[in-house]
Amino acid sequence: MFKQKQWLAVVRGNHWVVAKVARRKLKLDILHLSEFRIEPESEVELNSQEQLGEKELSTKESGQEEQGLNSGKKSDSLKAWLHKNHVPLKNLRLAVSCPGVITRMITLPLMAYQDLNKLLTAQVEQYFTLNISDYVVDYRVLDRFVEGGDIRQRVLLAALPKYQWERLWSEWEEIGFKPKVVDLAADGLARLYSQLTLKGKSHKNTADLEAPLDIAIVELSADRAEFILLEQGVFFLYSDLEVSLESLDQVRVTVNGKGLGNEQSEEYGDADLQTAKLHAWAKTEVAATLENVLQALSEFFGFFAARHFGKSIDRIYITGDYSDLPFIQEIFQSNLEVFTQVGFPNAWRPRFSKSISILQKNGMKYGSLYGLALREG
Repeated sequence: MFKQKQWLAVVRGNHWVVAKVARRKLKLDILHLSEFRIEPESEVELNSQEQLGEKELSTKESGQEEQGLNSGKKSDSLKAWLHKNHVPLKNLRLAVSCPGVITRMITLPLMAYQDLNKLLTAQVEQYFTLNISDYVVDYRVLDRFVEGGDIRQRVLLAALPKYQWERLWSEWEEIGFKPKVVDLAADGLARLYSQLTLKGKSHKNTADLEAPLDIAIVELSADRAEFILLEQGVFFLYSDLEVSLESLDQVRVTVNGKGLGNEQSEEYGDADLQTAKLHAWAKTEVAATLENVLQALSEFFGFFAARHFGKSIDRIYITGDYSDLPFIQEIFQSNLEVFTQVGFPNAWRPRFSKSISILQKNGMKYGSLYGLALREG
């Protein structure tokens, strides 16, 4: 059966993830995947095979240092990497993630596309309490429903700070790139999890277990955590939080066994005791570092419950660069009392080609990329 092939990129600051994928409905093959990161003082390329287990970089914390980075040198390095990976810029579909994005979900009467576009162009400021002239605003129709005998539609508004958009566009121009499709990474996540959970409802024997009605998606990267709530598969709320998770890189490496040597074993004298102490230390470190994330989520859930007669979120899904932190599933579940799963609903996962099959174990990190692949048009 024919599968649509496409080149995709997800950009978070100085971190690019580029992939060539083949898709047929919800079946996704990853044919090529590579990652690019830039350090403040020097450009560093990390191919996806080479980066496993290595320290990841915080782009937000190094913002001031990045100002001193020669933009031309940065662009040349990025262009060389894209060329090395044979990325066709004219066909590259893009998703971006940056701080300061604001979303609104509004309900409007059903109207023609031209009328909707005119309304949301001329009167969009009425849906925001901020100076909307400082933002670039786009919208997407989420769904249509009948209310009181009338057909209505839910519309998602997304406002991205204008200075962020201008900076991104300037960087793309420097490498000769004028994207035809630019998606929000958060919207891609909502698209992915919505389609996967709604798909699960068709299986009566697993609907209750695999397809909760209301879910939270948490994407964890080095410097930001992003939260998306879906109400019965429909985008409900988005927020993000500045974090610093790089300190957990060593925890991750140590628990994976790379930090344990014979000398440590001899010091404890008991392998089981050593393992128990290691696990206790790791749980404490991860829980403490994620304390603000857990607190923000708790408040987020409270907001949801207040608008749904006390009903809580049914399930949490975790994706992103730091979704493989040790004990993260247990920590989220015990602190928030909501069933938590790393990865995707209904045991879904993409298939990585043989040449990059080593990346299959890290497949839960690329939710934004998969969501972009499911975008129509």
